[in-house]
Amino acid sequence: MAVLSNKPQEFTRLCVERLLPRWRFATVVGAGAALPRKPDPTGALCIASEFGVSAERILYLGDTNTDMQTAVAAGMYPVGALWGFRTRDELLASGARALVERPADVLRLIER
Repeated sequence: MAVLSNKPQEFTRLCVERLLPRWRFATVVGAGAALPRKPDPTGALCIASEFGVSAERILYLGDTNTDMQTAVAAGMYPVGALWGFRTRDELLASGARALVERPADVLRLIER
């Protein structure tokens, strides 16, 4: 698992560290001078490369239209998180191929 955010790198790292201490993320990437901001797919593709996995084998979970656009641009499988602050319709219109109501719902998508 990885985190890709448009929030500043240090803030993103701190949020993950403090809010998600029970989960292990292989990489946490926030905004910085080295990468363009989402929906540019560069950050997502860098993560795929770091994992040694082709983009089309990655499930990209996000709660915004920007996340869905990023996943589509990167050739990843876009999944909209309905517990975020965007609507079902907005996520679907932005490219979500699946929607999940709670984190555990992601498991049914990766068990295929």
